[in-house]
Amino acid sequence: MRILIVHQGAIGDFILSLPAIGSFRYNFPGASIEIWGYPDILQLVEKRFYADTISSINRKEMAQCYNENALLDTKLVECFRQFGLIVIFGGEGQKTLLHNLKRIKMKEVHCINTFPQREEKAHIIDYQISQLSPLGFRVHDKVPTLFPNENDLKQATEFFTQRQLDNSSPMVAIHIGSGSRRKVWLPGFFAQLSEKLIEDYRAKIIVPIGPADEEIAHEYFNFVASDAIIPLVNLPINKLAAILQKCKLYIGNDSGITHLAAALGIPVVALFGPTDPHIWGPRGKGVSIVYKPSECSPCSREKMKRCVNQMCMEEISVEEVYSRVKCVIHDP
Repeated sequence: MRILIVHQGAIGDFILSLPAIGSFRYNFPGASIEIWGYPDILQLVEKRFYADTISSINRKEMAQCYNENALLDTKLVECFRQFGLIVIFGGEGQKTLLHNLKRIKMKEVHCINTFPQREEKAHIIDYQISQLSPLGFRVHDKVPTLFPNENDLKQATEFFTQRQLDNSSPMVAIHIGSGSRRKVWLPGFFAQLSEKLIEDYRAKIIVPIGPADEEIAHEYFNFVASDAIIPLVNLPINKLAAILQKCKLYIGNDSGITHLAAALGIPVVALFGPTDPHIWGPRGKGVSIVYKPSECSPCSREKMKRCVNQMCMEEISVEEVYSRVKCVIHDP
């Protein structure tokens, strides 16, 4: 049996869907599973348990699938018909794709809504997997898990060897960015935390920097300068994942990279303010969430965009985060 899964979410959204995606591997252990989405994200799971193959959703012929009245490409229709089961993750934006798949007489097509309605308070993972049971699919796990392969781990080993990094000092990953500036802890606070870790533990600080993090990274490096801080600029996501997995712990905002770290099984200290961790928080045995809700949080996206201050993030002190971090560092 061949199964097609369509997921067009960003890194964090995709990782939060892994328990639901993984259920198809457990329910159909002999199936060939293909995932369509964004290859720079999907490489995390290609031939790493979840997907046998991946493909880009940004193909010219796919544009027709999002037009209700389009004449679908014959080869694309033939491609769809090779799958015995198609599962689409998304919301309102996927309704046209769902309509077109039914129009070409695809028999087993299901849509999993990825985000709950505003009045619902379920965690994203629980909300998604709650839609699987009525369809007859069992869920094996409610915690996202990633499985870097041998080549990923080899790249990470080479990275540490080239930089002469070993276990004599704890390696701490700090991601200073997020998809929204409103969800970011102050760069000066991150800098103070970095300095304390370097001074007290001789820690090496790994700082992932993606295209969306450049401005906030510039501010961070205006506050701190040390040879112990190692920026990782625009690394492929699977290499970054393998490097993170070798770190003693990870500290970050509500971001896709924070969910990535949690899914790798390393201790995570996650800082939340405008978003509700009971809905959006990373899951994992070693996850610790620092959350200081203010009278106006959690926020809707519209409300967050209009926010003129970061009270909920500013109220998280360096000392509070450092106390959580010390517990992890002292835990063998």
